[in-house]
Amino acid sequence: MQSQPASHPTHDDDEISLLELWEILAGRKWLIFISFAVCVGVGAAYAFIKAPVYQASTLLRVGQFSVNPGQPVLLENINELTSRVMAAHGENISQGVNRPRPFITQAAVERGSTTTLQLTAEADTPEQAAQFLQEVVAEVQRTHATNFQANLTLINERLRTLEERRSALQKQYDEITQLIEQLKERNPVQASLVMMERGPLSNTINELDAERLRLSQQLGPLQSRPTVLLGEIVAPTQPSEPKKALVLAIAALLGLMGGVMLAFGLEFVAKAKASKPKA
Repeated sequence: MQSQPASHPTHDDDEISLLELWEILAGRKWLIFISFAVCVGVGAAYAFIKAPVYQASTLLRVGQFSVNPGQPVLLENINELTSRVMAAHGENISQGVNRPRPFITQAAVERGSTTTLQLTAEADTPEQAAQFLQEVVAEVQRTHATNFQANLTLINERLRTLEERRSALQKQYDEITQLIEQLKERNPVQASLVMMERGPLSNTINELDAERLRLSQQLGPLQSRPTVLLGEIVAPTQPSEPKKALVLAIAALLGLMGGVMLAFGLEFVAKAKASKPKA
């Protein structure tokens, strides 16, 4: 019997090995280098010519006031506050119209909090960013301080009235107590009648003391507090834009990818022309 020739796996003619791919890239390395250099050059020009932008950020804790015991409410609804700040100081002051820097780029509730507002201002210089943010925060604090002080004045006035009324009742209570001591020996019956009049006075004094305690608790820091800045506003040391390292990295990546695609594209065109039958 004749031995059959050993069969070898066949490959399609258009199948390209990794070695062939490498040879294509190596043969057109200058094209890849030029694409890389052009993209990096354009990216560097953008990164170093574009005017820098600086951002300053801070956290503002919105104050609260206790109108009812154990039910403190914010001096201003935090969602309404964010809308008001963005409308007054945000980038877009009207549809399609951008305001020049500085402006507020972010006014949002801090994640995980219901009373803390994060504010970010953008400007052409670090000093402008910090100063503008300070002005916005001061404006919010002034508005809230007016509301806070109005509620504070009402409660303090009520406390003063309670104190005056309690002092008058306490004086009357002490006088009746003294009269009872005098009547005990001379007229016990009349002393008992006067003692009955003293009971309502004691109840009223206790009620006033309870109200005074409740109002005092409402003025405590757990119930009522002003709007405060959490941390100092400082001028940024580095620009937020442009991010030079990121721009150069993206430009380099695009340059390499573009060069490789051009190399394969030109190789495909060259092979297509070579395989085209001559007329």
